[in-house]
Amino acid sequence: RACAMAGLMGRLCCAGGEGCEMDMFRSEAMNKVQLIVPAEAARATASALGELGLFQLNDLNTGRSAFQRTYANQVKRCDEMARKLRFFQAEITKAGLTARARGAADHAPPSLDELEGRLSSLEAELLEINGNAERLRRSHSELMELQLVLEKAGGFFDEARTDAGVHQREMELGAGGGASTSGW
Repeated sequence: RACAMAGLMGRLCCAGGEGCEMDMFRSEAMNKVQLIVPAEAARATASALGELGLFQLNDLNTGRSAFQRTYANQVKRCDEMARKLRFFQAEITKAGLTARARGAADHAPPSLDELEGRLSSLEAELLEINGNAERLRRSHSELMELQLVLEKAGGFFDEARTDAGVHQREMELGAGGGASTSGW
């Protein structure tokens, strides 16, 4: 499939004769063509053509906003996925970690639906983790507060017990000393 695309692009993009290899310089002769591809094959076709590096895309809808275009729903989905990726990047940075790119995969890139589902599940999982971490921090703070209250109350009761013991001994000594003096 990619070979057929390479042959097609070689004929479409090269102004020269046979064996023409297109460089990525603007001064090189180019042909402007319009390629009409069915919607269901558009992503795979654009991906295969992009891997060849033999063409330049021109946006024919520059006057339209992203939401006025034919694929407005896909653009919205991509914007939402980009938001999720920014969220992941912010969380990675906040955790003091560094994101690293994976090696080139031998398999085909995931479909938009698969990617969207994976990002949604990862976002839900990360939000749950963040919620659990916040609840743990709150519980830890409450438990530390209770521990301090118990320590203070224990100190108060220990002091009161000591004071009561001293007062009791004074009463016993005072009561015992008073009986012997009254007997004289």
